[in-house]
Amino acid sequence: MLGLLSAAAHPLFHYGTHAVLPDDILQTMRMPPAYFVGIWAAIICGLAIFALTRSRKLKPDLMLDVGLIFEVVGAFCIGLIEASTLSMGGHVDGGPSGIALWITLFVLVVPNTLAKTALAALASASMGPIALVVAAYANKQPAPPPFLFLLISIPNLLIAAIAIILSRFVYTLGTDVSRAREMGSYKLVELLGRGGMGEVWRAEHRLLARPAAIKLIQPEMLGGSDSKATTIVKRRFEREAQATAMLSSPHTIDLYDFGVAEDGAFYYVMELLQGVDLQTLVEKYGPVPSDRAGHILRQVCSSLEEAHHSGLVHRDIKPANIYTCRYGLEYDFVKVLDFGIVKSAEDLTGLTKLTNTNVATGTPGFMAPEMALGNDVDGRADIYALGCVAYWLLTGKLVFEEQTFIATILAHAQKAPVPPSKRTELAIPPQIEKLVMWCLEKEPRHRPSSAGEIRRALSQFALADSWTTEKAEKWWKLHMPEKTVAGVEIDLKERGLQANVQQI
Repeated sequence: MLGLLSAAAHPLFHYGTHAVLPDDILQTMRMPPAYFVGIWAAIICGLAIFALTRSRKLKPDLMLDVGLIFEVVGAFCIGLIEASTLSMGGHVDGGPSGIALWITLFVLVVPNTLAKTALAALASASMGPIALVVAAYANKQPAPPPFLFLLISIPNLLIAAIAIILSRFVYTLGTDVSRAREMGSYKLVELLGRGGMGEVWRAEHRLLARPAAIKLIQPEMLGGSDSKATTIVKRRFEREAQATAMLSSPHTIDLYDFGVAEDGAFYYVMELLQGVDLQTLVEKYGPVPSDRAGHILRQVCSSLEEAHHSGLVHRDIKPANIYTCRYGLEYDFVKVLDFGIVKSAEDLTGLTKLTNTNVATGTPGFMAPEMALGNDVDGRADIYALGCVAYWLLTGKLVFEEQTFIATILAHAQKAPVPPSKRTELAIPPQIEKLVMWCLEKEPRHRPSSAGEIRRALSQFALADSWTTEKAEKWWKLHMPEKTVAGVEIDLKERGLQANVQQI
């Protein structure tokens, strides 16, 4: 937002001023080159920071540091424009300049540590006199008198100091209010992450010592665009959360509680896991051997089999929603996540459908053809997605790696998939490849009839059984050791929260 503000405000002030001034005055105003350099630099930097923020290519902490650099650069651009105006005979009133407003916006809006905030604010305040020297040199004018440096610097430094002090009160108050929020019997302790659907918090039960993760979802993210739609979504949320809570498969994430917060946000209270999702597993460690893939898929099938039998279709089976973890004394114990926004196979009324007619929902790389075409779906859509997940586990590649969303869903609807054995150097047993290709059939009636059928087929292959407890334990101790030193413990803690964060 600050990037867009910078990119829009500078040309607006320039051309807006020129639009209202008389022509005779405009003819006498010939701005020096440094003036336009400041305007264009501010526009380019603002658009660049906006694009970089939207791309989400940088980690949040690093993005905030880049933002502080942008604060200093933006202050220099403002100083350059103001200094160029002074060189044209502008009046110096000795009050706060545009740099002071810029510092205040950044200090109060962009969160960071006290040290970094103060350093960036003071550096930005010093850009006024620096820009004064640069403008004089660029415009080939004599050096400004010393008193002018003090006249420009002191107000900006005072405003920066005041803004820094105020920011501490604002953020402390916000943190206290956030931590005081309670969801049912749970107290929010720490914000773990934000995403397109909402927030995920670490939480504690007020009476029990059990840790949990709370996922907050705003109604508009689920289709509640107005009061009537929100009421419909709320009813469906309650109905499906109750159905999800009744799922008892050990491979379905446990749902402890659910409800609606005072601000209207829906929330789920879930178990907190230690492990890694399949998306990260393959990205970080590469494709998994067939026996481990069979071990994982068989557990996923157990979760889906119960859900389908209960009339629930997940509709977003993907690697990021499947989590392999250390669960008690077991290793590679699989949990299927995000059963909170499933679709009932039988809606109570047509109004309770969460998605609009003819709108495809789900993740493009794992979307069944019938979903891509906007047709009705049942549990066989999850089976197709499970085939895509198996393909990912075995090859480290998507079934169709197209460039755009539309191209991807059209490929799922029209193109024949390449057998996984042709896209990896790892050995894939023929029976596993045949099962994967069977799940990837375009017509639902040509796929396995149920997740139970896939699970039984995997059991017959005996591959899943060859991934022994000893193998799993050895892998986990090698790649994700349990709390051996402080640094590793912190790393493991971060991984353990990752799946809950990725749900949003």
